Amino acid sequence: MEKLRDMHQEGSGCLPELLRFSDGTPVTTAEQWTKRRGEILALYEKYVYGRLPDSAQETVAYAIIPGDGAQARKLRIIVSREKREASFTVRVTLPEEPASGMACYLEYCPFSWFGKPLVSPNMKAAAARGYAAIQYDPVSVASDDDLHQGAYFGLYPYSETQERQDGVLLAWAWGACKILDALEAGAGLELGIDPAMCIVAGVSRYGKSAAVAGAYDERFRVTVPSCSGAGGVAVFRTDNHGKAYDLSSLGGPEDWVNDSVNEPFENLTGGEGYWFCRNFRQMKEAEELPVDQHMLCALAAGKDRHMIIITGITSEGWNNTEGQCLAYVASQSVWDLLDAGDQNNMIIHLDGHAILPSDMERILDYCDVHLSGKDRGTVSGNLSGMKGELFLKHNRGRLDPVFDRFETEIQSVLSR
Repeated sequence: MEKLRDMHQEGSGCLPELLRFSDGTPVTTAEQWTKRRGEILALYEKYVYGRLPDSAQETVAYAIIPGDGAQARKLRIIVSREKREASFTVRVTLPEEPASGMACYLEYCPFSWFGKPLVSPNMKAAAARGYAAIQYDPVSVASDDDLHQGAYFGLYPYSETQERQDGVLLAWAWGACKILDALEAGAGLELGIDPAMCIVAGVSRYGKSAAVAGAYDERFRVTVPSCSGAGGVAVFRTDNHGKAYDLSSLGGPEDWVNDSVNEPFENLTGGEGYWFCRNFRQMKEAEELPVDQHMLCALAAGKDRHMIIITGITSEGWNNTEGQCLAYVASQSVWDLLDAGDQNNMIIHLDGHAILPSDMERILDYCDVHLSGKDRGTVSGNLSGMKGELFLKHNRGRLDPVFDRFETEIQSVLSR
């Protein structure tokens, strides 16, 4: 395939330029960013994930069903298009004392592991703090394989001969968007949920898709991709295999070495290629892409929007934690341009391929302040450690030289 490198790149790291139009014109205003955002989104649609269907061609209905327990509900979402209909169901956990206009924590999470029912601890934590919690099993929307089964492909059948071939990550993100549609159609009012205050979160492959949902659909107020790695928010054009870091600030060793390889690009285009669109699967190397994942992070930016990237370090050699930090830093210029510089965040914990309880506490504290308008002094004070400090403060000299190209952004992050 013809190489698609952006003609205007940022330094030796060869990251495609974020704040420059495709014709080379600089982007200097929020109004210009709206247009540039459209350019970048179109590239992701064509070369990485695929394109969300036109929601104007869909009809979304819903049914609320009692669940197990006083606070439990099931929300069935029915989507119709032309003569096709498909549905899927999510679990809703309400606080013990639900109120009207509640914020909503929506997390990608299977309903069971190995046949055992699973109620996400994060659902319980969110409900205990006064949030409505929606547990979304994405496999009901699209199977996690190349069989292209589930609600999405029931409406939009996959064919190797058709021009449009959306990846599974996009299909899962579509499901998250349909949940918002159902809330806006009346389910939110019935459940006491304000659809305009929705957090979307996921871990690992689900973190990849949560990042896609937050990038594609500006209705999500807070995007929380956790441990998402390559194909999520890790910059494709970086590799931290074999690098050593000082983890003493997290209670770890002073000289920890990442002995794990980062997930290879050919892994994404090969065995996991069904996550992505056809054009992506035809790429031979990351440098052929006209985008990189600092751009995906920037698509989640907005005056009233927020991002909280979460990842471990000792557990995440495969997922390139440093590459995720680069995407976080390199997207900061857009947040600053939109006068939302403090709304871009990154939490790095020592170990755990998960959103840990300590991460969840920070998420909810942060959202109490930024969504519900609570005074910072009334939360538990756990809003520190959300600016990628492990690398930007404690390992600055060990990072890839491409970070030097973003010194202004690093200083902006650390000043928040």
